[in-house]
Amino acid sequence: MNALRTLMARVRKTGVLRRERVRTVAMGVEREFAAWDVGEDTVIAEKGVAADATIRPSILVADKADLRRGAKGRVVTLSTGNHSVAAFPLLDGRFWKISHLNPARRSDVLMHRIVCANASGGKIELSQRDVPFKTLRSVDEWLVGVMGLPLDGVVIAERTDTALEYYRRHGLEWRVKPLAWTENEMRTALAASKKRISSTISYYHSARGVHFISFAEFRRFAMLSGSDSLAFEKALKELVGVYDGNGHSFTRMLKYRGHHEIEFFGGGRGMALEKLIPELEGLMESIALGKIGQLGVIQKAGEILSIYESLLTSPAMANENSPEFIRSLYMHITGEVYSVMGEGTTPAFDDRRTALPGATFVGGRPVFHPGADERSEVLLSNLRALMSKDELVEYANVYELRGDDAQKDTAPGAGKTREIVYKTNRSPVEQSQIEKRFSTAKKGYSSYMLARIEAFKALGIALSDYRVLRRRLQRARRTVDYFIRKRLEGESCDTIPAKYFCSTDDSTVEEKEVVLALATLMGDAAAQNLAMKKYDPEAKSALFGVGKEIYEFEYDIIAQRVVPKSVACCSVRGSFGWPSLDFTDENLAAIADFYFSAYASALKTYAAKHPSVTLREAAERFMGGFEFRTHALEWRLSVLRENFENFDPGLPRGFMFGKKWRFVLWSLERQERRLQALERIFFRKLEIE
Repeated sequence: MNALRTLMARVRKTGVLRRERVRTVAMGVEREFAAWDVGEDTVIAEKGVAADATIRPSILVADKADLRRGAKGRVVTLSTGNHSVAAFPLLDGRFWKISHLNPARRSDVLMHRIVCANASGGKIELSQRDVPFKTLRSVDEWLVGVMGLPLDGVVIAERTDTALEYYRRHGLEWRVKPLAWTENEMRTALAASKKRISSTISYYHSARGVHFISFAEFRRFAMLSGSDSLAFEKALKELVGVYDGNGHSFTRMLKYRGHHEIEFFGGGRGMALEKLIPELEGLMESIALGKIGQLGVIQKAGEILSIYESLLTSPAMANENSPEFIRSLYMHITGEVYSVMGEGTTPAFDDRRTALPGATFVGGRPVFHPGADERSEVLLSNLRALMSKDELVEYANVYELRGDDAQKDTAPGAGKTREIVYKTNRSPVEQSQIEKRFSTAKKGYSSYMLARIEAFKALGIALSDYRVLRRRLQRARRTVDYFIRKRLEGESCDTIPAKYFCSTDDSTVEEKEVVLALATLMGDAAAQNLAMKKYDPEAKSALFGVGKEIYEFEYDIIAQRVVPKSVACCSVRGSFGWPSLDFTDENLAAIADFYFSAYASALKTYAAKHPSVTLREAAERFMGGFEFRTHALEWRLSVLRENFENFDPGLPRGFMFGKKWRFVLWSLERQERRLQALERIFFRKLEIE
């Protein structure tokens, strides 16, 4: 459903059209506005603003009391171009004298009291910018509750901490615009952000209201000097013509955190103001005074294009299809560039998930949102079955995890893995469950997976608790098996915060013992990985060092710092996977060669990131952890040998559980007996003498 058209349909049906219309001239274009009163509220729309889906109108929402003392209701404006098209006539009273502001207050009201929004993809995207969150929230509730827009038709464009916290606590995080983290998702977001003001130039419009022009677009603009002089002059005026009462052009009009209404993307901060904009201003002046002919304009446009190219921080910034350009511009249009503070663009784990429509819990019962699919409905309904007596769910959010390579370009909602994060009235902190669809619908596979999990846990492998669910999907008219497990506390190796390794006395110094302690836990994880015989036949991978080992940290009161505590495996995928079940020394040699190549590669990558330790030091600690866990697993086997050897879960013969399980037990015993030989193989793989 198109939210903008829904709004206009309601306005035309229930509102009273004001007889007079207002005509303004903005950026050389005459515009006509009509107004409807809907009760105490007023909606002002530029003629034709909702007719063309590609226009992506600019929207302003304000309390009338902020514009005129004692006034009631709200005013909404919809216009083409940028927000200034409607902001100036609204604030100076040209729009039906709705505003009666002292000129000195107009800038402050525009910045801190008026909510800016844009219509894109059939939705209205609200931007907080410098407006208090309670104002943004109030506008959101008014649009949905009073103006009748659908819940999924209004989006919160900026992922501020305050907005995320509020909408999470109401099970509505899916209404906060999600971050993209794959290149294709970023391309889609960039394409959706493209917008014109009044000329032929297309800008990338950010959530903070900044219009970024790319070098490639500027080159197209420069070429107009030879093919369409009138379009070129109109675009030039848009860039450096004066449009406000303070004598500022859009390229000099400050917008947000040092960025201007129009910014030249790809160059160093401030370079355009120093070297590019004065040249454009000089060219416009020469054209206006008739000091330059057509050939001169073409030549000067080429020279300015060369200046812009010389200001680019890298050649990739000239290519809109380059990954570097896409990642950098995406951070700018989402506003993430203002928050990373030089920490780079690597996404945290929680950024690799997309919130999906779910439910708001009222009295412990879910009230489902529009767009919630059957899978989420069943998941949220089953959540109540996990509650103890008198325990109620206060709120829950459903996410789709996007971290697996196989899911990178999967449409949101179609992936295999989901997470539900919830809080109850009996818990002070949130809890989390991971839910996943089985990779195969083969009969008995869920029992096969559960048997492996329980067998390995009994042996001492650190795995989470799993529950298998069988669901009948009414819409699909079939049964589907899923499993739910508790999310493990901690981080995968490549997402551990850098500060965990830093000295408490000097953040620029790495704490060597912490680095080595984690290397010990890597060895611990490797021993568990080898015992389970995890193997991906398609990728020929040991599934080690790819984010499936979760490292937990704790605060050590003796060391007075955060230290590594333990490691656990968050997935049983690939276990029992080694292709040969031969009880031979040749097979053991092949296993050692394959797995320790993977372990050596992972440790090299880790050690390269931590200069405080040598590879040998890390390797010695790694093997210490490997030896410790191997002894622990084999001891457990020796104590309960009869139980393990007689274990028969009664699975279909095709899964070969009995043979694979006996091979795992046999090879675990050999793993302990051959520890010295395995260490030599490991050091050889690391090329350490």
